[in-house]
Amino acid sequence: MMNQNSNSSTVLTKIRRFGGIMSAMVMPNLGAFVGWGLMAALFIPHGWMPNKELNQLIAPILDYVFPLLIAYTAGYNIHGQRGGVIGLFASMGVIVGSNITMISGAMVIAPLAAWTLKKFDHAVENKIRPGFEMLVNNFSLGIIGAFYCILAFITVGPAIRGLIAMITAGVNWATKNKVIPLLSVFMAPAQVLFLNNVVNHGILAPIGFAQAAKAGKSIMFLVDSNCGPLLGTLLSISIFGKGKAKNTAPMAMFIAGIAGIGEVYFPFVLGNPIMIFATMGGLAVSLYLQVIFGGGLIGVASPGSLINIAIMTPRDAIFANLVSIVAGFLVAAAIGTFLLKVFPPKEDVDPTLSFTVDDHEVKTTDDFVVKPAKGKIKKIIVACDSGMGSSAMGASVLKLLLQKENLTGIQVKNSSANKIDQDADLVVTLDSLIDRAKASSNNPDTTFIPINNFLKDTNYKEVIDFVKKQNSSGTAETPAEEQTKKPELDPQILNVNNIRLNQKFASVDDAIRASGQILVDNGYVTPDYIDQMIERNQDLPVYIGNHVAVPHGLEDTRGAIKKTGISIIQVPDGVKFGKNEIAYVLLGLAGEGDDHLNILKVISQTLMDEANVEKIRTAKSPEEILAVFE
Repeated sequence: MMNQNSNSSTVLTKIRRFGGIMSAMVMPNLGAFVGWGLMAALFIPHGWMPNKELNQLIAPILDYVFPLLIAYTAGYNIHGQRGGVIGLFASMGVIVGSNITMISGAMVIAPLAAWTLKKFDHAVENKIRPGFEMLVNNFSLGIIGAFYCILAFITVGPAIRGLIAMITAGVNWATKNKVIPLLSVFMAPAQVLFLNNVVNHGILAPIGFAQAAKAGKSIMFLVDSNCGPLLGTLLSISIFGKGKAKNTAPMAMFIAGIAGIGEVYFPFVLGNPIMIFATMGGLAVSLYLQVIFGGGLIGVASPGSLINIAIMTPRDAIFANLVSIVAGFLVAAAIGTFLLKVFPPKEDVDPTLSFTVDDHEVKTTDDFVVKPAKGKIKKIIVACDSGMGSSAMGASVLKLLLQKENLTGIQVKNSSANKIDQDADLVVTLDSLIDRAKASSNNPDTTFIPINNFLKDTNYKEVIDFVKKQNSSGTAETPAEEQTKKPELDPQILNVNNIRLNQKFASVDDAIRASGQILVDNGYVTPDYIDQMIERNQDLPVYIGNHVAVPHGLEDTRGAIKKTGISIIQVPDGVKFGKNEIAYVLLGLAGEGDDHLNILKVISQTLMDEANVEKIRTAKSPEEILAVFE
């Protein structure tokens, strides 16, 4: 029984991890899909506002921009900017090598090319003669990228032709043997792989026209254009999903259902592949009912909106089509809800209950399998999304806790989860960033421990216990770089002009904009930085615990930071960032280089005590707030 539970837990972990990897490629670009869907709904020949000139944008964005966006994102997640560049370069092979949209191909070739480059870079690290680094870096990326680009170009055509031949055989077999509902097994994956137009117009439509010529209608016209099941899948995501998928699904439902642009649905399943079974189940039920009640259309509903389906429905199929589409919608929504509950998105995992180390789900550090050869913990990385704000504060808190426990000789640094030092013994980060941090690390001996609050000292208990366990045989002298003086506030970075009292905000975005505006007004950043702060919070919430939020920009600041600065906003009534996550103090951060690290030490060591947060919340003047830190 224990083995079965262990095996099921391992399988579940692998499914979640795979879904997380796919999601990390797709979800950051989801807004672009929605924007394209809106343009397509308006400007295509059968759209709401047909426009021949603007319609020229639709196909290139779909065929080139989307695959390249996802390719860069996939490569970047594996090997930073170099990974993004080689992923984009290599993916041109699959794009040019096929006459259909190659998002799925980009999701394969881009990570592979980035992974290969990462392995090469690690192999030659510290072996390149000074002055030759740029030469080696450029030529290695160029040669490896060219190889994968050519390989993708040569292999993608035959692979796609083989896949289409397999789908064609499946469609013909299901039609001949009168098991039409089984077409869902072929059609649902074909849609997500952006093969829907090829299958619909190249395989299903000819069969449909032949049947319609004899019977006046054909079910074949409702295999791909039936948007009921995919709308049901999107509904389950909009209610029970997480993050960007949950927030964007309602708009995708509108675009897919009313405008008939089903492509906006595909990225949601690419980001969480198990959801394909929801659409598949809904489509199977829908097709079954169409067979039973005699449904079908008189021609191709293009685009496949509910309105076009209604227009193409003959009088004798109104009841059948209505019932089948509604049933497919409800069944897909029910299956999708079940799948999201059983296989929740990565963000759904409660990091306070359990976490995963070496494919083992554990609850305390006693469950860790410690490798004897690993030795003592000498270097700890505290990682956040950008490596700028919350991780720096977390590193400061952890240093203080290690000192209190007399655990010396340990270097503690902060960094981005995308750039983990290869000699790190231990990485401490948010549960939602564990997979990204692991992908960035090439050291099999590195241990990863998740936390859910960078400021709360009790959240580091597992970390402290683990370090004690590893370093139990004694400690070394503290390295010189760790023997730092007590940091002081720099008035150039934080002063009374950077503080606002008694503020109220209608939304989180408004609060973040206000934090950024102070930085803009005082000459620390350009106005573009505010947009980065908003985007950063959408990717990963900036709430860090203890009723404190640290709005800041992206890892790549794109030149928006002029100099290091910090703003403080007092919000006595609080800003709700999430369930049980109310921030009374907002720290707007713009960090140039390492200038801000010392002041963050002061701030983090102060705010780890919730009594100090309350003092700031109730302060009557900016000077009183500064006094809390001093």
